[in-house]
Amino acid sequence: MAVQEPGPVIGGDDEAVPSQDDLASVVSVEKNEDVAAVCGRVDGAPTWAVVIHAPDGNRQLSTELGMRRLIHHAADAGKVIAIATRSSSLGSRARELGLPVSRKPQHIRWDAGGRRVMRMGRLNIAPPSLGRYVQVGFIAAVALAGVYLLFAMAPSASVTAYPPTETVSELVSLTASEDRSEADLDAMEVPATRVSSEQKFTLALKTTGTTQVGVLPAKAVVTVSNSSAAAVAIINGTVVNAGAQRQAFIFDNAVTVPAGGAVEAAVTALSPGAVGNVAAGTITAFAEQKFAFLTVTNAAPAAGGTSEPRPAVDAKDVVALRELARALETSDAVKEGLLAARPHDAIFLGTAESTVEFGEARPAVGTPADVVLLDVAVTLSALAVVEETLDMVARRVLGDRADAGEFVEGSVRATETGARQLDSESGTIRTEVLVQGELARGTSASAIREAVKGKSETDARSTLSDRYGIQDADVRLSSWAPRLPRFGFRIDVKLAARETPSPAGTNSLNDARTSITTASTPTPGAGSR
Repeated sequence: MAVQEPGPVIGGDDEAVPSQDDLASVVSVEKNEDVAAVCGRVDGAPTWAVVIHAPDGNRQLSTELGMRRLIHHAADAGKVIAIATRSSSLGSRARELGLPVSRKPQHIRWDAGGRRVMRMGRLNIAPPSLGRYVQVGFIAAVALAGVYLLFAMAPSASVTAYPPTETVSELVSLTASEDRSEADLDAMEVPATRVSSEQKFTLALKTTGTTQVGVLPAKAVVTVSNSSAAAVAIINGTVVNAGAQRQAFIFDNAVTVPAGGAVEAAVTALSPGAVGNVAAGTITAFAEQKFAFLTVTNAAPAAGGTSEPRPAVDAKDVVALRELARALETSDAVKEGLLAARPHDAIFLGTAESTVEFGEARPAVGTPADVVLLDVAVTLSALAVVEETLDMVARRVLGDRADAGEFVEGSVRATETGARQLDSESGTIRTEVLVQGELARGTSASAIREAVKGKSETDARSTLSDRYGIQDADVRLSSWAPRLPRFGFRIDVKLAARETPSPAGTNSLNDARTSITTASTPTPGAGSR
């Protein structure tokens, strides 16, 4: 039975092939079905375009005579036919006689005629009819082009290079204000932004209090009486309690209390210390309800419990820790922690503000301990010229030096050299700073991109070392390709400088006139930082 499906891609002469709006019928043909039966199926198809679907081929249609009979019958019936098959013999025979061929009915190119059709994704590409070898060559060229694009364009890569650098600097008068939203580089007026960070500390203090700590447990002898008619076995570890505080003692050994009789047994305080030295007649109850019918008592006081004085947390220790925590609000050393948190900003420590929060001291007051601890969180904030703005200033004032090299991202820094004027009400700061930046001599991001494209990771590093003296480079491919892309726009290149630790307080614009932001590795003979 014929099945109607939408017609596939249309092309060529509108009178020779179905139009885009026509329907094509699909008729299924078995491998051993004769030509007459196939012709009958074509006659019964409801549309003038018919796809003969013979997935496993057909013996008679694979012959030239059989295929010609089908073509002539279809022409007489006013039908246009195509072949859908996986059989190479049937497909070759149909192409020889100029019929469109595909593996699946929905992929038929009616305008292909006897040409081979190459399917790429949702596209059916039919090479020009210039002979079998030309068609094969065309298909091979398209395949090679696809492979080239796959290897050349699909991969992407990133290169972070750490080139030798040289420090350049310029003295500039700078005005930073919270009221400004944009930088005026002509007047050197820039926005001042309040930045913040949180630091966490654990303060420790040697304890000054004392408390008695049990060393040895007390011992006693108890008498257990049994008024019942059956003997009672008591295992070692059974607990009896003393007094209103229910001081616990445990039996040292197992004993059996005879019916209507009594027995003496040794017990030991569960907790060491003098608190276990209870008076006579105070050990009077079993902890377990099943022994409630037994009577127990100690005729003599418990003895031997020993306690010794040990260091402990005193209330004064907690007060001292809290005072120390509050002192962190005004500590210059703590304020400098903001510099480490934001190393690329020009921070004015003279405008720093801080708040302190702390929890409960541990361990609690009265607890034996040599040290008492307190967790503290300090929130710091200060006015600053953020990295992005500072970079703009440096590029402006050092612009005439840029032709000698390219600025290294993140290397700009500033050192305050003159007296600062601070208007706290308006949040305006006027000061003189020495702006510095690192220049990568003899190379640029674009030059590196051109040098490494199409190379392997090893060859790329070797080229950077030989050509630009870059001994340190991080080359990464973001895909499976063995080489960097041949197209430069697929390679992300970044010039950078390794940061070096700086002493505390060297990243701020403060009264000590110290430098800010990241440091980079200078070339031999370059100016110091």
